[in-house]
Amino acid sequence: MDDLSPHDETSVDARSDLHLIYPDPQLAQRSAAAGALRRLAHAFVRHRTDADTLAEIAAWADATAGRLEAGSAAVPRPADYFARRYADPRPPDGAEVMAFSDRAFSGPANPTAMDMDMRRHGEGVRATVTFGAAFESAPGRVHGGAVCAVADDVLGYLMVCLGIAAYTARLEIDYRGGVPIDQPVTYIAHETSREGRKSQVELTVHTAGAPPDAPPLIEAAGLFVIVTADQLADNT
Repeated sequence: MDDLSPHDETSVDARSDLHLIYPDPQLAQRSAAAGALRRLAHAFVRHRTDADTLAEIAAWADATAGRLEAGSAAVPRPADYFARRYADPRPPDGAEVMAFSDRAFSGPANPTAMDMDMRRHGEGVRATVTFGAAFESAPGRVHGGAVCAVADDVLGYLMVCLGIAAYTARLEIDYRGGVPIDQPVTYIAHETSREGRKSQVELTVHTAGAPPDAPPLIEAAGLFVIVTADQLADNT
């Protein structure tokens, strides 16, 4: 199953190692549609076409957006997102972790996300990410803002894997090398210390398959402020 494309219905619907916090009954179909839209976005950025095709794309996209907006009310984010950190079991070590299918930056059912495989890795988290052409800035390199956004998302999943609810309070990024477009890179994050409600974290980014002693492309350090179960209960 690991060789399947992330947009193949079998790969997103039947993975035995997927820890999905909020089930999506249309996970396979929505992920496939979002994957096709991501491909369209990357192709649109990288290629040029004639005026008639551009007009056709614009008309289709506008009409399809209208159908979606008219077809249902907007779906709110789950109100118990933080509370479940203290009620649910932690994801098993090695499991693919997904909070909700259309999560920003990492959700396979979000057409603006990156292609990403997020997993608990011991007491940390490991994500393999491929940035497409839509995220290119300098030639061949991923925009630094996109790199940082994914770092914050990976660290958010670190909180999920640790079983705590927390907000990002500070995130410092050192860009030591360019992150390549269209090549998988690996984000690895772990907690370095905890004092009271303060969780100190670190993250590195390497090209996928880089030797263990290879210098990182990115180093990051951050502070997360924990929201305790008691605080959540007091706010309900």
